[in-house]
Amino acid sequence: MVSTSKHRPKPLDVLNRALKSQVIVRIRGGREFRGILEGYDLHMNLVLSGADELNSDAPVRDFSGEILIRGDNVVYISPTVSREVEKGEDVSKSKSKSKEGGERERW
Repeated sequence: MVSTSKHRPKPLDVLNRALKSQVIVRIRGGREFRGILEGYDLHMNLVLSGADELNSDAPVRDFSGEILIRGDNVVYISPTVSREVEKGEDVSKSKSKSKEGGERERW
């Protein structure tokens, strides 16, 4: 049996860390939505606020309020990082190292 010392995050752990942050969700049929992940359940039903429907990374349609995406339609969920946060991480990357592997986990 092969054992690795690195901790691999579980899918629901990744979703939990993505709560209250921006995600991109692709559903069957090729449609993509970007919005703030407000909640989810074990069936992967998702609630997004401030959602936009995307077409080649450009907003096509803006939804006011919250939308519910049924979990059996979800192809993938991708947490996003804004450019401001990304730049801030570059500065703090050298200061905050994790105990395993020497680098912060990115997802």
